Amino acid sequence: MTVRDTRVVQVDGTRVTVGVDSAPACSGCRSQTVCGSAPNTLHQLELPAAQAASLQPGDLVALGIDDDAPLRAVMLAYLPPLAGLLGGIGAGSVAGLPDVAVLACGGSGLCFGAVIARLLAGHWRDSWRPRICGSGD
Repeated sequence: MTVRDTRVVQVDGTRVTVGVDSAPACSGCRSQTVCGSAPNTLHQLELPAAQAASLQPGDLVALGIDDDAPLRAVMLAYLPPLAGLLGGIGAGSVAGLPDVAVLACGGSGLCFGAVIARLLAGHWRDSWRPRICGSGD
């Protein structure tokens, strides 16, 4: 798990807004203007937190994310639509349809895969969301 110290900016019921400074490596990157990560930039994240009642603005907390979470998110975003596209093209080809119909089957499979990815993303959302791991002392 990757853990980073952050500061609480706002507490609202069971939601906590934390401020995360841009990474030190961002200052040497030439793509700063594209991604919006200029040096000394504060990014704010709003997160659910069970211990929100005990937190105050200005408190230091540890924010963590599983190391494999970005890979799982990318795989979920790209693999189901790709599988749907290839499956649709394969099914259309095996059925002996003309090229235009095979293309339509591929497009339908792509859309079906995107819907499946969207449904799974809603179901697994909390597994790759950053969470407050404790105090940052």
